[in-house]
Amino acid sequence: MDLTRELLDMAKAGGASLTGVAPVERFDGAPRGHHPAELLPGAKAVLTFGIRILDRVMEWPDLLQGSSMIPEDVRVEALRAVFYRRSGYDIINDRLNQVALSLANHLEDLGYASLFFPATYGGLPEKMGQLPAMLSQRHAAVRAGLGEFGLNNVVVTPRYGPRIRFNSVITTAPLTPSPVLSTKACQGAECHICVDECPAGALSLMPGVTADQVRLDPASRTDWTLCRKSQSTSDCMGRCLQVCPVGRSG
Repeated sequence: MDLTRELLDMAKAGGASLTGVAPVERFDGAPRGHHPAELLPGAKAVLTFGIRILDRVMEWPDLLQGSSMIPEDVRVEALRAVFYRRSGYDIINDRLNQVALSLANHLEDLGYASLFFPATYGGLPEKMGQLPAMLSQRHAAVRAGLGEFGLNNVVVTPRYGPRIRFNSVITTAPLTPSPVLSTKACQGAECHICVDECPAGALSLMPGVTADQVRLDPASRTDWTLCRKSQSTSDCMGRCLQVCPVGRSG
């Protein structure tokens, strides 16, 4: 079997909803220290895969209203801390890491150097602060043809909208590239709901954002200080993903 097809099938069998491959040349222009070939000398390809978030999970602030088991004064906090955090982040990230490990191990068994970074990393010493991602999963997903950058500053995919999380394996294996997205997924200025619905006003558009081109680079900026502050005082966590009309299951 073709190695690329074998790896994509392995990712799907492990739970991936979307899969794609980007050659490292598509990352030219990446910030210093973040290019796949800098992270893994000799790298030829980046295999990226994503696992969708259930649409019902995104509706977490509205769940269990009137419940006799969960008091109303703690309902939203409990849903955010337990249901959304676990179902929308932790469980998906755990699976993403497991799939990445299986793929990387298989590639190294075949003689190809490979690596991946945890889908999210926490527990860092306080002095290290909020480190930037070692590899931008958003850029990797777009360059693997899985979606485009939306106005919400995350990847919008045609099938699942922005309700999906990604991980990637960098490898020296000569994998067959997937085509980049050729038709737009984000509805852009015609929609604008993600920007309008952000209670913190944390999203701002980049200058010269085009409406009709598939965006391979960010179209907006996120003020993460405003975003995190709003998440701690309101039920807005995930709203920029939830309100996007693209890829809804109904």
